[in-house]
Amino acid sequence: MEHDGRKEEQDAQHSEEQTKQETIEQEQTFLKLTTEAELNETAADVRTDPLVIGQEDISEVIMSNDDVGDDVGDDVEELEDGEEVDAFSSEAFDEEPAALSEMELNELIESICTSKAEEFRMIGYEHVTGREIWECVSDKYQKTGMPALHQIVNDILSLKVTKFMNWMTMSIYKSNPFA
Repeated sequence: MEHDGRKEEQDAQHSEEQTKQETIEQEQTFLKLTTEAELNETAADVRTDPLVIGQEDISEVIMSNDDVGDDVGDDVEELEDGEEVDAFSSEAFDEEPAALSEMELNELIESICTSKAEEFRMIGYEHVTGREIWECVSDKYQKTGMPALHQIVNDILSLKVTKFMNWMTMSIYKSNPFA
């Protein structure tokens, strides 16, 4: 009898385990179907979402908005002698930029040097001034002459700390050779 009780108990446990396994499988199937349905719904939303346009849809948008391109040639400047020039043509950009006065040029260079000195101070070189930056950069101009403004700005902004510190060291040796 004892043996029959254990067998019934084992059968009951086995039956419970089977029921649990079937429940888990049903839940997994339900989750899988739900996930697939959500993915299909999301895919449908993506196809209709105006912010997500496929390559084939771009041509449709362009073709439907042909009237937008009609205004492209309307940006026209009128010159003094009555001749018109398209604002996007190369002729509109051939004009010389307004020249800066010497004072404006000096202020511009000074502000760029000050900005570079602030950059050096931010990385730990606390006593660097804009004047020292200019002296370092302009040192090579003594031999070659003053270059174009874009070259000066490039030389200032591309100045590295190592080059500046080498210049500082050399200028100390030059100013005090026997010390």
